[in-house]
Amino acid sequence: MKKNVLIVICVLLAIASIFVITKFGFTKKESSREYEDGIEELDPNTIKLEGSKVIVHFSEVILSAPHETRKLVVMEKDATVGTTIENEKLFGLGVFEKTQRVTYTAQGSFVVELDTLKEEDIITDYDNKVITIRIPHPKLDTIEIDPHKIIVGEQKKGLLAFGGLKMTVNDYVLLEKELQRRLKVSLETSANGQEADDFALRMVKEVYEPVIHAVDSDYTVVVEFRDNVG
Repeated sequence: MKKNVLIVICVLLAIASIFVITKFGFTKKESSREYEDGIEELDPNTIKLEGSKVIVHFSEVILSAPHETRKLVVMEKDATVGTTIENEKLFGLGVFEKTQRVTYTAQGSFVVELDTLKEEDIITDYDNKVITIRIPHPKLDTIEIDPHKIIVGEQKKGLLAFGGLKMTVNDYVLLEKELQRRLKVSLETSANGQEADDFALRMVKEVYEPVIHAVDSDYTVVVEFRDNVG
């Protein structure tokens, strides 16, 4: 997850740098020789606009990242589910029964879809120097079953059960669909949702705070969920 955040931050910082340069025509050489209009160089990534009437539209910086970098994985969780396969009992008697236990382990990824952010989700309070970013709640995006952790138990047979369990291709397809459904239910719990929410607020701030500070370090970044508004 940290690698994912670092990649997004690097891309956004690059975009912020380009934005600052193109927006204000700012270079180190020009600042010392030609520009004497109140733009003070603080460090290589920050500028201060003293007495300037220029308004920086932070939404332009935040929303200009390529879409492929903006599905942020905020949490990964493991889950294990199992089911018992059994044959139809002959005459309904247990002595003819055949059963086998199958267990799947998978990892679910919870993501915040930053590519859904719109201009109205970026609120700039110029007086108090606060940027508020309103994001959607994270959601379960993918469930990846680990093929090395599929456990197929030993077949159990009744006293008069002969041969092994026979499954068709369709049986296997239905089995996997059912286990996928159970994995989804196992992962989409309120506890996991709350944990993912907590991670999302922190990690989205970690992504965008360096970008905002690259333009103006005086701003505070606040991240909240869209449905908390109003």
